[in-house]
Amino acid sequence: MKFSSDERQREQEAAQDGFDLMLRRQGWYLIQHRQVYTDPRVIHLSRSSMLTNDEDPFTALYEMFGENTFRKLLRHVFFHQQGTISDLKRMCSGEQKLAHYLTLMREHLLIELEDEQWRKGPVYKTINNIGSTLEWYVSEWFRRWLQVPARHGVTIKGVADGGDLDVVAFVDGIRVMVECKSGSPSQISETDVQLFFTRAADFNPEIAVLLIDTDSRIDQQIDLFNRLRSSGDPLKAQDAGKNLYWGARHIYVTNTKNGIGESLSAILRLYYSRIRHISFWR
Repeated sequence: MKFSSDERQREQEAAQDGFDLMLRRQGWYLIQHRQVYTDPRVIHLSRSSMLTNDEDPFTALYEMFGENTFRKLLRHVFFHQQGTISDLKRMCSGEQKLAHYLTLMREHLLIELEDEQWRKGPVYKTINNIGSTLEWYVSEWFRRWLQVPARHGVTIKGVADGGDLDVVAFVDGIRVMVECKSGSPSQISETDVQLFFTRAADFNPEIAVLLIDTDSRIDQQIDLFNRLRSSGDPLKAQDAGKNLYWGARHIYVTNTKNGIGESLSAILRLYYSRIRHISFWR
């Protein structure tokens, strides 16, 4: 994938936020992280698409990807590669809403339409899922919304399984780790949960988040967490809708029913209003 001079310039500017230095000041050795704006595993809106001259492609992607239904449709497109419009209709309530999303995806060459059939645009043939783009979006949310240093695809020495962390951010000096799950919640295995616990223990951030990109209930996943945890209080729902759970001192598990940004904001509200004032005794 070729990147424009604007994208490379943006990459250089992003490197000036002090992320590497903040890790070093907290004693961590950074091996590498994925490129902020030139990661080939992340969806990049094609320059040949119908962008206006003053429209920033990263802002356009950020705004579209933040919509739950759009991500659901895009996940289906990139996983299945081709299919019928009827398949997409079952995933999106309202023909007008679906038509809007299909127009956006077609304009940005994410899909090609022919009668009642669609197929993934050939521009994105090297990308077969939205996992890396989800990680990028979460780190971009920290950069845009909170204006704090953040990276995706972070590899840190001394952390389990090669030290590969999906997202790391610093909020007022507080270290935050986010692991993103973009597939079906039912596919989260015992191995996935155990590895998350191990990474959270090794990196030991003040806030360790498992973000499950679904608007469905996550009760079964919480039961699995509580069964496998080795210490600390069990994870319990922190809201009436049972979308956010906290326990084991610094573990947060959330779905994205209310949106990714709102889910992350709810975690920060919970931490700053209640959790950080609690004294934990091992």
